[in-house]
Order: sequence, then structure tokens, then C-alpha cells
Amino acid sequence: MADAYALYGPLVMRRCRRLLREEAAADDAAQEVFLRLWKYGASFREAESKLAWLYRVAERCCFDCAKRRERRAEAPLDETADRPEPRAGAQAVDDWSVVVRYLGRLDQRMRQVAVLHYLDEMNQLEIAAATGWTRQTVAKKLEALREQAARWRASLMGE
Repeated sequence: MADAYALYGPLVMRRCRRLLREEAAADDAAQEVFLRLWKYGASFREAESKLAWLYRVAERCCFDCAKRRERRAEAPLDETADRPEPRAGAQAVDDWSVVVRYLGRLDQRMRQVAVLHYLDEMNQLEIAAATGWTRQTVAKKLEALREQAARWRASLMGE
């Protein structure tokens, strides 16, 4: 466990920071990833790619965290009355929560492609190498992802 944390901890933390864009939440999510590693170590040891396993768990932890934040934001007024006013940049956080909510709706493979391409800024060949898919498969998934995102955005905008 200590070896895995030493080797993968900074990478997992970076992924959590990119997904959540809030240091405290990213810390919590990264801790949860390694708690799950401790709890489900057998599936980690059997995984072909240890980093891919940890990234999948990190993504799930981050999406769960984002959903909890969204539920708190939608809490009735009396539950939030003692909370401070929103800080500068609240719109960016709201926009990011929409992105995270969309990513949470995707199946694991589409979410993986989206995160690798848009957050990790990998190109199609790099994604193919990381996933074991062909470049053509990655291209098709990215195109499908763009189409899904356009439909989802249109439904949000009431178009």
C-alpha cells in the first residue's frame, strides 16, 4: 500500500485536482481512492494497468464528490442560511459542475476517452496507446462523445 501511494499518489492527486478544481475536495477524493485500494486490493493486483485502475477509481470518487456538492448546492434555503456568500469565480465552479455532471452520465469507456483527451490533453495516438484501442476506435469515440455532448447541451438549453 505504501509503495502504491509513493508511486501513484501524485498522479492520482493530479487527476483529482483536474476533475474537482478544488484542493480540499481533491485531497478527500485522493484519500478515498487509496482507501478503496486498501479495501479492494485484490482487483488492483489483478489489474493489467495499475494506473488505469487507480484513475478509474479516482474518476468515480471525484464524480461522487461532485454529486454531493451539487446536492448541497440544491439544499433548501434554511439549510444554507448560515453559509457565506459565494466567492468570486462561483460561475466557473458552476460551469465545471455541469461538465462533471455530464462526465458522470457517460459509460466508463466514453468517460475515459473524455478525461484523457480534454483533461489530460492527450491526442488520439496517445489515447490509443494508453487504452490499447486503435486510433480509429479512439477517433470514433471522440466523435460520438462530441455528438452526445451537443445533444446534452441542447437539452440543457431547452433547444
